[in-house]
Amino acid sequence: MKNYVRLILILSFFLVSCNKGNNVDHSLTLEEYQELGMPDYNRVWNMEDYSNAFYALNTLKYQNLMALPSRDSEKSGVLFSRMISIDNLSFLQDEALPLWAKAGKIKWFVNTLMELKVAYTTFGMSTQYYVRELNDIDITRLRVAQRMLELGIEINESEDLSDVDMQSDYPQIQKMYLSLLSELFEKQQHTSLYPQQMLELLSDSLSSSVQRNMPWFDEEASAFIKQAMLSVIDSTSSRKIRNDYKELTEIL
Repeated sequence: MKNYVRLILILSFFLVSCNKGNNVDHSLTLEEYQELGMPDYNRVWNMEDYSNAFYALNTLKYQNLMALPSRDSEKSGVLFSRMISIDNLSFLQDEALPLWAKAGKIKWFVNTLMELKVAYTTFGMSTQYYVRELNDIDITRLRVAQRMLELGIEINESEDLSDVDMQSDYPQIQKMYLSLLSELFEKQQHTSLYPQQMLELLSDSLSSSVQRNMPWFDEEASAFIKQAMLSVIDSTSSRKIRNDYKELTEIL
């Protein structure tokens, strides 16, 4: 039965995947998403909201693979924007919330973005229907990783005993960040799978992030990032990406 369902999803993908390139919008209206249990896009989402959203997304995905909220849709674009909005991290500005609680919440948000990426991924397919949405999710993951690093610095500077206990976790946050960089640089080498404009948007985020975190890179991290950028330079036809990464490799 599972194989049958998967076959139907794959056939559906082939039948309409080309339509997205022709700007055919298969997504639903906001009202239809709300009927499925999707939260209100006009406000910041919490854990319960994301739980309801994933239930709606996964239910819809097996009914109509092409009907998830879409990045460029006039009908559902605002809903997709809410799902990846950095505003959902507003708890980081809550001065009444202790740092240890913020750390728990942002860790949950990192996992939430991975769950969102799974919802938008068609497994078993090299070419993804939601390629632009997946790219936006990856860019948001990078932005959230930056917030984690910044929160980690706050924790390291804190003298509160509950925060001191977490200070030993900071190297793991740095390791997670470097692992994410590795994943995204690897993605940029598969130029046939992604539109060039999309990869350039990703490179803007990666370049900015690398420059921002360069002060804490040790020799090993710098060498790893430099080699990853050189590999992208060798594989891309984008002059912008080549020039941006070349500049960075010269100062790493």
